[in-house]
Amino acid sequence: MKHISYRVLWVCEVVSIVIFAFVLTVPVQDYAMREFKEWYRNPSPGTLKAFRLKQEEESHLRLVTAAPFGIAALLLVFPLFRLRPKQRGSK
Repeated sequence: MKHISYRVLWVCEVVSIVIFAFVLTVPVQDYAMREFKEWYRNPSPGTLKAFRLKQEEESHLRLVTAAPFGIAALLLVFPLFRLRPKQRGSK
């Protein structure tokens, strides 16, 4: 049973790290598209500011979305360390 739970924890650890990296690196498509099109049609400081604010909002949203997966990955390290198999043949 200990061996199975160790493997399950490893799978959860890897999945949480992959999701964390994916959320941080892949941009949200079309998140600021409306503001970009408005700025492209009417290039003014106001539309540029709205576009930049929407881009900053997207990065904040990505950080907020990725945080639980990063925390889960960090918290899974402790049971993995505790349940790791012991080395055979060592004194």
